Amino acid sequence: MKKSGPSSEDVSCADLKAKAGDAMLNLVYFGAQEGEMFDHFTAASKTDEKYTFYQAHADCAADWGATANSISVLRNFDDSPVHYTGLAELFAITNFMERQSVPTLIEFTEDYIETIFG
Repeated sequence: MKKSGPSSEDVSCADLKAKAGDAMLNLVYFGAQEGEMFDHFTAASKTDEKYTFYQAHADCAADWGATANSISVLRNFDDSPVHYTGLAELFAITNFMERQSVPTLIEFTEDYIETIFG
């Protein structure tokens, strides 16, 4: 569970481009802040500390190759963005996030000790 502060930040298209480069892992919801997918995005944002969470207007989705009312992982390694295409279910979304949080090729550093030996 996140310790303090809002779990997700509402950003403009321009701010998203700037902020996405600052963090290793970002989960972004593009679209109206309502509906089942948004509700599960919000729930996921309250349970994970590896990711930075943003919500952006549906107009921003095209800039990232995404669609409205969808979730994408923006990361600073491997291919990015990675678009979620599964069901609007918390368990499915968090599994997707976990799979996308590990690079294909891992350099043996302190950041990945738990991943390697876990």
